[in-house]
Amino acid sequence: MEALIDKPGPIEVETILSANWVAPLSGLLNLKHPVAVKAGIRDREEPIEIYTHLLRHPSHGAFMVDTGVSKRFVQDPKGVGVGLVIRNFAKLDRMKVRNEPLSAVQSKGVELKGVLMTHLHFDHISGMPDIPTDIPFYTGMGEANTRQLQNLFFQGMENRLFEGRPAIREFQFTKDPNDRFDGVVDVFGDGTLFSILTPGHTAGHVSFVARTPEGPVLLTGDACHTRWGWDHGVEPGTYTYDRAKERKSLLALKALSERHPNMIVRLGHQP
Repeated sequence: MEALIDKPGPIEVETILSANWVAPLSGLLNLKHPVAVKAGIRDREEPIEIYTHLLRHPSHGAFMVDTGVSKRFVQDPKGVGVGLVIRNFAKLDRMKVRNEPLSAVQSKGVELKGVLMTHLHFDHISGMPDIPTDIPFYTGMGEANTRQLQNLFFQGMENRLFEGRPAIREFQFTKDPNDRFDGVVDVFGDGTLFSILTPGHTAGHVSFVARTPEGPVLLTGDACHTRWGWDHGVEPGTYTYDRAKERKSLLALKALSERHPNMIVRLGHQP
């Protein structure tokens, strides 16, 4: 991967702002990290954005990374399978849809071939009501089978959204011989798009690096939610499956970007 990514490539990447939302900063950023403590950061309501990334490959076609947000998910959550607990917890009334995912794809005049998921948290699959049921979804290994307390409330919703769809396809990672990452896979087999196993936020969380005409583009997913967290090397807060792995994954991605200074970095929930 690293021998190739500084070479211009054919992938087009467009990051689409699908929705504006808010979340507790304590979930997005580890406020107990010494750097955050020294900076005097306190918990607050933090404005965030929800994205879908449209990737276009000259021969394999168009893929989305994460789904963005469907208006139906916000306007009729019960109708698309969102339970009462989630409706109350998630502050869906504060989620403002800007661009629906499939409309954004169709406006480009391309046919969607698949959805590449960084992970399966509900704010990353909330565009699924708009995605045709024959479109395949791809995740990191074991992502769909992860069991943790906060997922208990969301599992039923996820099951309903995936009902009637093709079985989720998992990336099969090869261990990095340099031990810089937990695993890397060449998604299309032609050195244009790489998926990096970045566990911690969830057990099977992945990030992506695309070779574009302008240089490499890194999509961190929720390995890093915020701009402050990225700039200061502070991992996400309570929205974390395994903090030690989360910190390792974030620092590995930061080191990657530092080794490739022309890399464009696009974070999970802030510009």
